[in-house]
Order: sequence, then structure tokens, then C-alpha cells
Amino acid sequence: MTNGDRSGTPGDGEKPPERPALDLEGLSFTPEQHQRLKDLLHGRQLKDIAYSDRRYLVAGAGDGEAARRRMLVVEQLDGRPYSTAFRLEDFDLGPEDLPLWAAAFEILCEQATHVVGVVEDFDGGYVWELGLAFYRDVRRKLWILKRAYDDQRAERQRYDNGMAASQMAALTEAGRTIEWSDTDELREAVEEIP
Repeated sequence: MTNGDRSGTPGDGEKPPERPALDLEGLSFTPEQHQRLKDLLHGRQLKDIAYSDRRYLVAGAGDGEAARRRMLVVEQLDGRPYSTAFRLEDFDLGPEDLPLWAAAFEILCEQATHVVGVVEDFDGGYVWELGLAFYRDVRRKLWILKRAYDDQRAERQRYDNGMAASQMAALTEAGRTIEWSDTDELREAVEEIP
């Protein structure tokens, strides 16, 4: 998803910005899985990402209303000049590719200038993604859009996970967590992300 203001291709003599080599120590794939990962992540879409000034990887819920709200975040960030926003799902990773998700997430985090988590609870993959996002240099570009609930009991139930709560507390302390409670506030919160 490249912003309409740019073609997604370099001008004469331009090269994509240099990025550090990715270290996937400890991960091993079959030759078929390795080829699948390369095929998924090294197409036209990755070139569009490489030539954008700001690259937002947006992570969060994949189903229902939460997924719809996350897509609003993607569209809003993608609408910024010289920016592109993308999700892991945009690279056609399906359930059969589950062994590749961690490596794909790490590769896309390396490509991103900003990693944005849209968090409404600590169910599903949020804890896993938060853990990966704290890995190495990712946390310096991580922003969390955290849904706040009016009812304290509901808030505790939705965020009842000690590991994720401690990670979220560290991000809040660093000024990297922006709270929202409805769609209008979510749109406003997105504007606070650089």
C-alpha cells in the first residue's frame, strides 16, 4: 500500500536506504519454507516499502471489529505523504505458513521505521507480538495505541497478563503508549505517532 503521492519506485540514481543485515539465529526452515519466505517478502510490495520515507508496520487483532479498527490505522498512516503502512497479512501469510510468521515479523520490523501495535486486550497474538517487538532495535521505533475501557473491571479482565502488562508499563513510561476509547479517539491517537 503505497501512498498515492509516490510511485513507489526510485528516481534516477536513487537507491533504497541501507538496512542492517537481519540475524535469524536459532530459526531453521526447510528449503521449501525458506523459499516461501523469500517469495512472500521480496516482491513488488517490499520495493514499495523500501522507497517510502516512513514505513509503518501495524500489528494487532486479525478478526472482527478490532481488525476493522486496525485497518483504519493502516489507512490513516498510509495516507501520509511519502509513507506506506502495511500489515503482516498483506504478504499473504496464511495459517499454513505459521512457522514463518516470527521470521516474517522480524524482517518486516527491520524494514519499518515505525512499528505500531493496536491493542484492545491481551488475548491472541498480542503478547507474542509485544515480546518480539521488545527484541533489539525494534522497541526504539515501537508505538502502542491502547484501547482504554471506562469500566475498571473490564479493563483488568482484558489486560490480565503479567508479562504483557510489564511490557506495556515500560512503553507507557517511555511515552510510547497512546490511549483511546472509541473510533474518533483512535483517529486522534494515530496523529500523535510521528
